[in-house]
Amino acid sequence: MIIRQAAERVVLVRPGPGLVSAAIVAGLDVWVVSDPGPRPPDARLPPELAPQRLLRVDFEDPAALRALLTDTVVEHGIGQVLHLASDLERGLGSGAAAAAEEVLRELSDSRGQPDRALPDAVTIRRILNESRTSAVRAEEARSITEACSLAEGFPLPVVIKSADKSGCWWTVPVHDRPALARWAEQAATARHSAPYLVEELLTGAKFRVETLTVDGMHLVAGITPEGTAPPPHDAEQAGIRATVRALLDLAGYESGTTRTDVLVSARGSRIAAATEPDRERHGNARSRAAVTSGIERGTDR
Repeated sequence: MIIRQAAERVVLVRPGPGLVSAAIVAGLDVWVVSDPGPRPPDARLPPELAPQRLLRVDFEDPAALRALLTDTVVEHGIGQVLHLASDLERGLGSGAAAAAEEVLRELSDSRGQPDRALPDAVTIRRILNESRTSAVRAEEARSITEACSLAEGFPLPVVIKSADKSGCWWTVPVHDRPALARWAEQAATARHSAPYLVEELLTGAKFRVETLTVDGMHLVAGITPEGTAPPPHDAEQAGIRATVRALLDLAGYESGTTRTDVLVSARGSRIAAATEPDRERHGNARSRAAVTSGIERGTDR
């Protein structure tokens, strides 16, 4: 895939080594903004990054960060300034991380960078099933009653996904009939609206995949085991990467950061959920990941 010239030069802000390596392998012209002190051995940047491309700043000083980024963009003709929220949070206090994110958001807004969202949960599942990529048994319903009827036709447990009145998507595992009745009551109380998506509950080793997309090129920054899942072997990593990239291609996702939950079993790599953590943090949430009133949001397990 060919990247437009304006996006070939990128600044990565406080990235982990996985993201830097992925960007270099993808052929991007990379600058890195990092902390003043030396990195620990397990976080050292790849040797392919030229020393003059490593820029250091105190992330406790938002004014210094803003000045460094602004000057670097102008001096080197940078196309995009990119970061992952998880990289900012790692090792920084919550106040410093929030201030740094605000600087980055302001810079992005001032440069008019694209703001394309992932589709909602129902559209994502429809795209995946129609393409036979990460196919999962799933049915759409137009009412809470129909969703319950569909769920009873599945082998329990199932997962039900729906949006509340604020547009936030809830993902609820339902393990038995009493739990289904509780879901129906709470969905009505929270004024959830159609469509409702009833899916088989995926099983297997669970991995969280963080991806940064630059003009349609998807850089996998990290694959993290969740719960008791062991580190994935090479073939599993390749399958996870291919599945996540296929989703983002099919969805027409061009720019931004995504977090995808992937379950790996004898049936291969299958996607449980995909969200945009940076968008959610800025108040445009498309899904929820907390646990409230007995309803689990944002996970299939």
